[in-house]
Amino acid sequence: MNYKITCHLMPWELDYALLSFTQLKKSHYYLDSSDKVYIDVVLNLSSYIIDWDQTLLPKSFFIKKFENLQSLLKNYICRFKIFDENSLYGGLDSQKFSTEDHIDHYIVLNPDMYFSETLLFHLIESSKLITNKSFTITPQIPKLWDNTWDVISHPNYRNIPYDEWDSLDAYDVRAFSKNLTDISLTPITQHKWAGWMDLYNKNTWNWFMSPSEMDWKGYGGCDFFAMILSDYAKKHGLDFQQYRLNNQIVCEYEVGPLKGNKLSNYYKEFLVLNDIPNQRQQFESNMQQYLNKGIQMLKDKKIL
Repeated sequence: MNYKITCHLMPWELDYALLSFTQLKKSHYYLDSSDKVYIDVVLNLSSYIIDWDQTLLPKSFFIKKFENLQSLLKNYICRFKIFDENSLYGGLDSQKFSTEDHIDHYIVLNPDMYFSETLLFHLIESSKLITNKSFTITPQIPKLWDNTWDVISHPNYRNIPYDEWDSLDAYDVRAFSKNLTDISLTPITQHKWAGWMDLYNKNTWNWFMSPSEMDWKGYGGCDFFAMILSDYAKKHGLDFQQYRLNNQIVCEYEVGPLKGNKLSNYYKEFLVLNDIPNQRQQFESNMQQYLNKGIQMLKDKKIL
């Protein structure tokens, strides 16, 4: 089977990329040699987003740092890309860049997330057990800000008040996770994920997460779009299922002690960002249009 990890990096995320690539380096030792794992990483130096003429750190600084990190991934089949044009680019574009016919499953890697060195192994092995036509596998999380996330939250963190979710320390989560051995899959009825090292099979990717028919660009809530559209499709007969991967926990680094002293902030002090429209707001304002188009796409392809 062919698996693809896709990762989009802004220049201030390169320190997080070091953490993520180190985990992927460790992950490789657990994998079956018969599984091919591809990794696409895009460093976004778009002049539409960043005013490079006004910055104190040149592009060459980030390019060199990006190149130095690449050796950590030499055990994988990698494509490294630097986007250096004066146009909008973001995670939505990098997902389209990563889409290829020979890939069976996709994983979106957000670089600011902690994940265990065994997660990739368990995602891959779990995917081999599932027969649904379309599916998503989601690791557990510790706690988030409202009860809609409880369906993928680990029981150890259920009693933490919602308004204190970001008081957790990612390294406490890591220490707790080290002792968890009963890894299992549970089908869940409420679709909930956030693109945090989730695995999507090819159909879920092409129909919901990154449909080629969508003309979106930059950054936006494609995960929210995918949850709504997959829920609609399932209610209309599609064999879709989301699974929770129990006892594999992912967590944002920038919570607890790192929240007020983010690893990315100091880079931004040396960069000048252009005043551009809020990409998330633009995406959300077009959500109903995207959903209508997505439903029609599923009908045109005889998926529904």
